[in-house]
Formats: sequence, structure tokens, C-alpha cells
Amino acid sequence: MYAILYQTIAKTQPASRLALICLLLTGVPALGGCGMELPAPPPDLFHKFNSIKTGLGPADLLSVDLNLDGHVDLVSANTLENSLTILLGKGDGVFKEPRTFKVAAEPTTLATGDVNGDGIPDLLTNARGAEQFTVLLGYGNGSFRKLPGVRTGKVPLAIIPGDFNGDGKLDAAVTLTFDKMEIFLGTGDGTFKKGDSYSTGSRSFSGIAGDFDRDGNADIALAASSSNSSAIRLFEGNGDGTFSNPLAIAKNLAPLALIKKDMNSDGLPDLIFTSAQGDNMYMMIARGDGTFAKEIAFAGGGGPIALTAGHFNSDDQVDIAVANSRSSNFSLIVRKADGSFHYPTRDYVVDGGTPLTITSGDYNNDGMTDIAVSGNAKNIIEVYLQRRTLR
Repeated sequence: MYAILYQTIAKTQPASRLALICLLLTGVPALGGCGMELPAPPPDLFHKFNSIKTGLGPADLLSVDLNLDGHVDLVSANTLENSLTILLGKGDGVFKEPRTFKVAAEPTTLATGDVNGDGIPDLLTNARGAEQFTVLLGYGNGSFRKLPGVRTGKVPLAIIPGDFNGDGKLDAAVTLTFDKMEIFLGTGDGTFKKGDSYSTGSRSFSGIAGDFDRDGNADIALAASSSNSSAIRLFEGNGDGTFSNPLAIAKNLAPLALIKKDMNSDGLPDLIFTSAQGDNMYMMIARGDGTFAKEIAFAGGGGPIALTAGHFNSDDQVDIAVANSRSSNFSLIVRKADGSFHYPTRDYVVDGGTPLTITSGDYNNDGMTDIAVSGNAKNIIEVYLQRRTLR
């Protein structure tokens, strides 16, 4: 019995570990037992301000100022009705009536960048059911011109924009279900030329571009995971649109969603990712030479599937918010003065159920970072505004 309990404890979230330890020591599975008290969760820093209807099956959210009016807008990729929903912000937490743009089958991923060099944000989305990705060129007023689809291999997943050959034009990397990554080099007019393909070792739903070794060339980091192989795979860019063989780090941690953020204010992009194992998340601090310090584990809720980073309270530390698909909430994980993560978390129930995506931005122009999260069961976006606190 004790052996089974020890194995269970090792795989359980920190809050539940305490209860199991109490059970092992005293026979009482109580969080307040054993003379141990859990610290209080962070203050209630957010309030739900708005619920907005979106298309069917919201799978990804993006915060970006599409019409350059100084207000943050929202974009939702709606997998079940093959559409994007555009919500133009008014700057007070309220959004204008949704605009819908039809795209190719099964969009699950969104990205933004200036594809044609006109200074206006454009949108890119995959078409998982049509073997292509779609480019929508922005007019600067919240409207878009959809270009012909760019053909990819089978079942495109993540889209990763970046200038991979140093010509000042936006390129794109696309991961495929069958363990590949394809490079598409932008021509500067919204079209792309097919570049090289690379083996990713396992399926990748998420990736980012950044200069992780400070050589002036854009690199790519992928969260790659399958039943028999998983790692963060780092492809170092050669500066001409090609990449060296990937370095595998954070092995066997089943990474799912990957973001980058300077977590310690040293000017370097660090990595944060969710895991399919044990409801864990991990942070990896960049050394600036293409390597990272050993991963630091922390926890949110059940089934962490998407995350965002920002200043969610009044200190100078970068915090994390994570959408939890299994527990139908999102968790706010603030950091302490020493940079470690506070536990337990502050959890917010998503009334729309089954959140699959989360994003952040200042939606009411008060200088504080807010959160938007999807409710996949009811096809809504819930907007949470940060409460005013002493700073």
C-alpha cells in the first residue's frame, strides 16, 4: 500500500500531494491535517466583465490591434464552422459587433505579422482539413482580403511566423501531423515559396521563433510530443532560410503549448510550456547561447492546454495564466519576489466550459494586462479585466 501511495504522490499536483502525505502519515486525507497549512491563494485580481458569442469550436485566440486605433482587438479561430471571428475593441473592455471571415477547413491556429510590408497587421491560420494555410491581408480597418491558400503537407498544425532568411520579409514555418516541419519563404506580397522540410521527431502542436543563441538569425523552438518520444526541439537558424539539426531539450516531459517570455528581465527569451503529464508546467531560463537552464516545474489546474504570460498583479514579476481543459477554468499563477511560483493558484471558472485557448492584452486601456479565454462548450469568449490595486 505504501509503495502505491508514494508512486501516486510523485505524480500528483502539489495541493493534492499534501493530502496524500497526510493520508500516508496519519490516515487522514485532509489538506489542513498533519499540522500543515496551505498558503492562501493570490488575491482575486480579475473580474469577468464580458461574454461574447463567437463561432463554433473556438480553438485559438489572438490579441492584436488590427485597425491601428490603439485599442486591442481579439481574433478567434473557429474550427467547427471554418471561420475567424474578428472583435474590434472599443478601448473600454467592450468590443464591436463580431465580423466573420470564412476560411478553409478546420482552422486551429492563429498567427499575426506584416506579410506584405505595408505596416498593417495581417493574419495567418492553418487549415487542418484542407492541407494548406490561409493568409488574410489587413486593410487597417478590421477588414481583410483572403489570398489563395498556400499548399502544405498533410494536416498542418502550428504556424510560426518569422524572418528566417534575413531579407526583411515575413516567412512561416508550418508543422505537420506526421512529424515534419515545412519552411515557406515570403516574397513580400503575401505569397510564399516552399523551402526545406525537417523531421520533428514527433508531432508538434505549438512552436515559436526567436534568436535563442544571439547570432542574429531566427531560430525555431517546437513543443514536440508523441507516445514514444517528446522534447522541446530547438532548430538553430543559419540565416538563409535553412536550419541545423535540432537540439532536443526537456526530454520526456510531453510538451503541448509553448510560449516565450523574458521571465527574469535579462533581455533573453525564456521558454514556458504546458505538459500532458501530471498537469504540470515548466519554465526554462535562457542562457543566451542557445541552451537553457534545467526546467523548473510548477502547476495550475487540470488539463493545462494553453497559456499566456504578463504582469497580472502590481509587482515587477511576469506571471502566468493557463487554460485548463479538464477542470473548465483558468488558473492565475503569480510569482514571488524571488521569481518562484506561488501555490496554490487563483482559479476562475469558465462558464462557457472546456477552455482550449487563452490570451492577454490591455482591453480597457487602463495600463493593466487583462485576460480573454474561450468557452468551447458554449462557443463564447469571456473577457476578464484586472482589478485596480495599489501599485
